[in-house]
Amino acid sequence: MPGRMLVRFMLLQKRLLKKGGFLLMLCLAPLLAAGIGRLSAESAGIAVIALYLPEGDASAQEVADRLLKDGGVFRYVPCGDEAEARDLVETGEADAAWIFDEDLTERLEELGEKRWVRPVVTVVERKDSVPLILGREILSSAIYPSFSYMVYAGYVRDELGLAKMTDEELRRVYDGAAVEGSLFQMVYPDETSGETEDFTYVQAPLRGILAVWFTFVGLAAALWFMQDEEKGVYGRVPVTGRLSVSYIAGAAFLLDAAAVLLLSCKLAGVFTDWKREVISCAVFAVCVLAFANLLRMICRTPRRLGMTFLPLLAAMLAFCPVFLNLPYFKAGKLLLPPWYYLQSIHNTRYLYEMAVYTAVLVLVSAVWQRVQSRRW
Repeated sequence: MPGRMLVRFMLLQKRLLKKGGFLLMLCLAPLLAAGIGRLSAESAGIAVIALYLPEGDASAQEVADRLLKDGGVFRYVPCGDEAEARDLVETGEADAAWIFDEDLTERLEELGEKRWVRPVVTVVERKDSVPLILGREILSSAIYPSFSYMVYAGYVRDELGLAKMTDEELRRVYDGAAVEGSLFQMVYPDETSGETEDFTYVQAPLRGILAVWFTFVGLAAALWFMQDEEKGVYGRVPVTGRLSVSYIAGAAFLLDAAAVLLLSCKLAGVFTDWKREVISCAVFAVCVLAFANLLRMICRTPRRLGMTFLPLLAAMLAFCPVFLNLPYFKAGKLLLPPWYYLQSIHNTRYLYEMAVYTAVLVLVSAVWQRVQSRRW
């Protein structure tokens, strides 16, 4: 029996690979992933910032290094003087200009000694927007370490009476007391720990898009099976055996799609590690297979199944964390396979939940099949 199933599976694979529509469906994902991967590597950002930093100023150089480190979500345009930075904003070539004081180090030392918080950067903006609000936060975080050191140095020399300490000694003690790692730890609402991803804003939604694409491959497999069923391809298969045959037919689709999904994640630069990716993808494939077949059995005709595609697409884009992760509609999320997959990449708890959800789908499908066979 297993040998016959393997032969049938290989014949289905051979038949699929001769279909241009199926090959086109598989090619869409890696092409999109490769394009996004290349786009994320290019110099791009959600806003353009004209940056004027005085030459020869140590604090200004430190701030510039923090801003330019690892790229970020902004594109910075260095300017030779203040007038050039303002002109770029006025002409629309930049969304904002950050103009640093000519004597930034002296200004920070003065503020640090007095422990005052005063502006040290002139910000020129065309109009206020969410990216520029974020930009001001990034600017403040880049300046804060320099200001913090000045406050520390002023306190040690003035309040503790250690005026003879050199800058090298102060810096060594200050750096030695620095907190290693992040001050914050990301956790999920269920209080289990999570992991952050080192992706750009361009790459972020790609995995969600691929998860939705993969689900539709499974639905296409179910639709294809229903069309073959109407043509009498499975006429010799008893009704009680149709469910297992539909799983075999769908597996032929999803095996190829799973390989493409992993390849696409790799091309786009959102790949984590092989063990996690392969296990999550395998469970996700079985989940999609069970979900698509149960929906096929409920709809009963290709036309009805096709009518569910658009509402399902809207639901997956709204409820699953593709572009936004809304904290509402928990019940709706639990019915959609992509939601489990996207969560399982970060937390193994959701991998187990996806396995349980898959088992429930298979059980319901088996019961539904038994009820339908009795009606025949």
